[in-house]
Order: sequence, then structure tokens, then C-alpha cells
Amino acid sequence: MKKSSLDLLRQRVTAVIRGAGICDVTIQNAAIGIYPPERCEAIKLYISACRNEYLRCKGLILSAQTNDEADAVQFVAPPVPEGM
Repeated sequence: MKKSSLDLLRQRVTAVIRGAGICDVTIQNAAIGIYPPERCEAIKLYISACRNEYLRCKGLILSAQTNDEADAVQFVAPPVPEGM
């Protein structure tokens, strides 16, 4: 089912972001500029890269002709930038 593939994708993206040491507070602090500019930028770029990969995967899942095709879509985590 495409819905379950999308649910798994969301879970995977969240796990990747959390695994990089980014929690909700870190995201908020970066967004309002609490950290040094380089760290804020690194966090924002990483979140953006994860979102872009999520959107790529979501498009593939939604355009899949079969459940097997949807299930085969793999999220490729971007490399964690230095300075985060």
C-alpha cells in the first residue's frame, strides 16, 4: 500500500534527522539564529537536503504502478555536514 510506504518514509527521515543529533529544539534554535551562523546554516542545509530526498522518494512512491515498486523506493540519507 502506498500509504504504508509513505508512513515508513516519514519515519525513516525523522530517524535520520534525529540520528544526526537534531531534535526539535535544535531546529528551532537554528531557525532563530541562536547558534553561530555556520552551525545554523549547516543544520538548515541538512534539513533541506533531507526534505529534498524525502520529496524525491515521495514522488517515486506516488507514481509507482505497484505496491512492490512503492516498497522498493529507498531514502538515501545525505551526509551529515561538519559543524553541526
